[in-house]
Amino acid sequence: MNPAHLAAAALIGAAALGLVAPAAAADVDPDPMVAGQRVRISDEQECGAVHGARAASKLFGPVTLRPGADGLTGHARIADGAAPGRYRVTIECTPGGERVTQLVTVRTGRVEGLTATQAAGGLALLLLAGGAAYLLRRSVRR
Repeated sequence: MNPAHLAAAALIGAAALGLVAPAAAADVDPDPMVAGQRVRISDEQECGAVHGARAASKLFGPVTLRPGADGLTGHARIADGAAPGRYRVTIECTPGGERVTQLVTVRTGRVEGLTATQAAGGLALLLLAGGAAYLLRRSVRR
């Protein structure tokens, strides 16, 4: 192979590597998510040694990220009215500084788990059952 062909092949290879090299990205977990769900946001240590960063998306308002074991992290709640689709989450490392992004997916569905009302109802039933057991046991002893 002559030197010109070798140089051209090297440039094409370098360009291809540049196109497929991973870009800096944020991490939002879980992904996919549903409206109303709480998510964890991390910079995946892309922001370096800054002491705080800010995440933003149409899915939630601004969220301050604080230093943690996995870099800068924070939590947000996906808006109740979030429509299914793809959304961008952007972390700004410092005001006007480097930005890292991730595309996340909102799917149809609902958040699994207990609401405060359901938890209070369960606790009330537990207390009633305990009281009834106490009274029955007390009446049997007499």
